[in-house]
Amino acid sequence: MTNDERIGHKIMVQRAVLRMNQSELARRIGVRQSYISMIENGDRPISDELLRKISAALRCKPEELRKWDKAA
Repeated sequence: MTNDERIGHKIMVQRAVLRMNQSELARRIGVRQSYISMIENGDRPISDELLRKISAALRCKPEELRKWDKAA
């Protein structure tokens, strides 16, 4: 799994914990739902600025989305 895929997976998990769909996350950060889908699938790299916006919308720190627990 690539780093982009790992971050995308963490975004998807955190979004699910908050019961937020891709459209709501996209609306909150000002991008299209399809872009969120590409990020979550690891098809698009994520900039530091966008990661900060996403983490704020998901009520977590960017570092929480970057770290990867091997047990996960």
